[in-house]
Amino acid sequence: MTVVNEQGTKKRNWIWIGLGAAGLFCLCAVVAAIFVINRVGKQVQEGVQTDPESASKAAHKIADYDLPPGYQEQMAMDIMFYSFVMIAPESSTTLDQPVIMLAQFQAGVDQDQMEQQLRQSFEQQAGNQGADMRLVEVKKMTIRGEETDVAIYEGTDKNGNTLRELITAFPGKDGTAMLIIMGNMQDWDQQMVDDFIKSIR
Repeated sequence: MTVVNEQGTKKRNWIWIGLGAAGLFCLCAVVAAIFVINRVGKQVQEGVQTDPESASKAAHKIADYDLPPGYQEQMAMDIMFYSFVMIAPESSTTLDQPVIMLAQFQAGVDQDQMEQQLRQSFEQQAGNQGADMRLVEVKKMTIRGEETDVAIYEGTDKNGNTLRELITAFPGKDGTAMLIIMGNMQDWDQQMVDDFIKSIR
């Protein structure tokens, strides 16, 4: 009987030791997660620039270009493995004129996944979440000396606004760059869009 009790006691001790180790591991994991989230949050906060001069500097690290008349760099964000810049009309916060986004991400990043994330981010910033966009045209254009596919999407957002979106990837100064231009179809300025794309160098 004594042997059985000793074995039972040892078994219970090991269970408590195991539970204690698991609890300690969970506590460490929670502390590590909080540290990582705080660190990433701080990096995101530090990486956001909302003054035009800083946003312009960030944009020209991706590529050089000529700003369309009345446009300026409004915001830039540089986090982890990608950076992006929003270029919009100085006097408007709506999509009555096309809004331009330039992005650049490091080698090894999945381009399709990054495109999806950037589109979602852009639509969220522009207030067009849930827009039903469909591909209507793909054409060839040369950007920074390389021929690339330019995709045109059209669709309707949840408020019934008809939208047009242009997406293309091209070689940036320090990695793969992506250009997204979005606006209302009735206010779409194709000449401005073409001129901006041709100016990218």
